[in-house]
Amino acid sequence: MILGRLVRTATFRLAAGFAALFSVSIIVVSSITYMAMTQYSDQQIDLSISSEMKAVRDSVAGTSAPEIVKAINDRITDIDPDYYYYALEDSDGGVLAGNLRPVPAVTGWADIPLETSDGNGASERHTIRGLGVDLTPELHLFIGRDTQDLDELQEGITSFFLAGAAATVLLALASGLVLSARFLRRVEAVNTAARHIMDGHLDERVPSQGKADEFDRLADSLNAMLDRIQQLMQGLHQVSSDIAHDLRTPLSHMRQRLEAARLKATSAADYDAAVERAVTDIDGILGVFAALLRIAQIESGARREGFAPVDLSGVFETIIDTYGPVADDAGYRLAGTVTPGLRIRGDRQLLTQMLANLVENTIRHTPPGTEIAVSLAPGPDGPVGRVRDTGPGIPEAACEKVFQRFFRLDASRMTPGSGLGLSLVAAVAQLHEIRVTLADNRPGLAVTLDFAEPAKATVPTGRAAARGDARPPRLGTAGAPLRRP
Repeated sequence: MILGRLVRTATFRLAAGFAALFSVSIIVVSSITYMAMTQYSDQQIDLSISSEMKAVRDSVAGTSAPEIVKAINDRITDIDPDYYYYALEDSDGGVLAGNLRPVPAVTGWADIPLETSDGNGASERHTIRGLGVDLTPELHLFIGRDTQDLDELQEGITSFFLAGAAATVLLALASGLVLSARFLRRVEAVNTAARHIMDGHLDERVPSQGKADEFDRLADSLNAMLDRIQQLMQGLHQVSSDIAHDLRTPLSHMRQRLEAARLKATSAADYDAAVERAVTDIDGILGVFAALLRIAQIESGARREGFAPVDLSGVFETIIDTYGPVADDAGYRLAGTVTPGLRIRGDRQLLTQMLANLVENTIRHTPPGTEIAVSLAPGPDGPVGRVRDTGPGIPEAACEKVFQRFFRLDASRMTPGSGLGLSLVAAVAQLHEIRVTLADNRPGLAVTLDFAEPAKATVPTGRAAARGDARPPRLGTAGAPLRRP
């Protein structure tokens, strides 16, 4: 069962493929080596026989037949008789001298079969490779060498390469099984984590062995994805609860007013007033859904395709000029300093709405007399915008929650608003890879917007990425962190 699973893994198939490739390679290399060594050995034997034949012919040149016979016999005595074979034959085929039986009188190269005895009655067949020449018209000389050593060498080479090929295949298959077992353990760990997550344990994560290999990198990516999914699920649960809570109040008020009008209205004017109040309540509810849909559209990233160069300085100046009179009428003091000529790529409408939401949020949640300062200046990585006030600020415990949808510092929800203003700010910031930082203005709140270039935008890891914000940083190029210092 386990062996079957190992054999079916991609790692084992890859190892088997490499084993087959190595085997073919060894066969090809062995064949080339075998042929080269065989050819070389044949050439050495032929060269040796040719040298011996030349030496004999030079030594007997111009001598008589008896002297030639004596010279051949002396040659046999001086040289290992098992190294060279000689056969001096007359015109009738009789052997006059030598250590070889009569052979056909061939001229040139020839392979002659030879049968010898090993002393125990058993015979062995050999092949003599030799050269035949006519020393005189009556004398024919054949000199040869036994090719048994060459045959044994060739057999040894063949056996060696076959053993090497078999060992390579076995080692490759064994390595494939070992690697498959390791691969299967890592994959099974992912499967186990996935099954636990499907069973509802959203905090389950893929284990990492800390080796920084491809499996650990895959585990890190999967865990980051699971963190994001868990945060989205938690955010969805929170949003569902908040929507139900926030819509219940206006719907209850609308029902009470309509019920009161049905029971107590005595004139058309009473009914018109009840309808007018109901329409106002419905507009508020529709505004909440419109804000949610707008945030969802921004988070989808579809608006990124329409990015174009934006005069960011002009956006800040427009907000300052627009909200300056509004702040004065409401009893606030709004001042601004903007460095001209600062530009980024983005969506001008969304950037304007993001900055407007920050200013409106300050006016709405700080008492009259609060000083508001809006500024834009160049920074080390890009323009840096700030919205500061001298109001009551935000409690430290709430700084990481204010960007959550429907989150409001006023738990009683008696103040106007839906709690979606800063959520939209967070969505626009992520779309443009703007790093949003909240800090204590001593007194009040300071919101810093770092318009870093996309290549310089940072993405947090570890605790910063898993702290559970409703608007957590996305991985890759989808957004930048919203964080406190």
